Amino acid sequence: MHVSSRSRRFGQHFLNSNKVAERIVESARVDNELVVEIGPGKGILSRQLAKRARKVIAVEFDSRLANYLAGLNLPSVDVVNDDFLSFDLHGLGSVVVVGNIPYGITTAIIEKLAACKKNLKNALLTVQKEYGSRMAAPAGASDYGFLSVFVNYHFRVMREFGIPPRYFSPKPKVSSVVVTFLPQGSLFSEDYERRLFAFVSGVFRYRRKSLKNAIRSHLGFVPSGLEAGLLSKRPQHLSISDLHRAYSTISAVYE
Repeated sequence: MHVSSRSRRFGQHFLNSNKVAERIVESARVDNELVVEIGPGKGILSRQLAKRARKVIAVEFDSRLANYLAGLNLPSVDVVNDDFLSFDLHGLGSVVVVGNIPYGITTAIIEKLAACKKNLKNALLTVQKEYGSRMAAPAGASDYGFLSVFVNYHFRVMREFGIPPRYFSPKPKVSSVVVTFLPQGSLFSEDYERRLFAFVSGVFRYRRKSLKNAIRSHLGFVPSGLEAGLLSKRPQHLSISDLHRAYSTISAVYE
């Protein structure tokens, strides 16, 4: 199979099993839905999606792969030669997003889906196993971090099943996992979310320090009025509710 320079750069590995593709589509629950597929490659998943979806918009960055896929004339599949990160999901109505995600841009794709979640019925993404574990990690777990907080604020995350390396070409060094994302309503305004997650990202750079010392390292000082019980804990032990309580105190006084 041809692998583009972008695919090599971002670590994309293409699915090579029809049975696994069928299982992904079954998990995606795409009966008569409008589906946007990220990086369809040569269309092994597109073929299965076309059997269930009302329409599939297959967004492929590599022009040679896009031309190849378009030449297959798959029923109900529209091929768009574009970067998914630039592709406009707004205006499509309710969509299901499905894709085997290049690990180099996984976080950027998650951020885009969060920003467009009002248009999202659900998403089913195949990601590296380690990345999937970080997304689903609860507060206090060793792999709990900023990604865990961000993803679980915007989505309810469900692990579907794992995929061994042999089911991809080229064969990756690590296993993958299929994950469902169900959008959750936002608790705060977009502006507050932006500022809150900038704060969360900042303190998680010092996740093994106490929150008090993490805030000092991030802001350069420790604001007054913060709960002593929160300040004594490490960021990796704090829920989004805890982090919001800390930040709301800071923002009310210092912003």
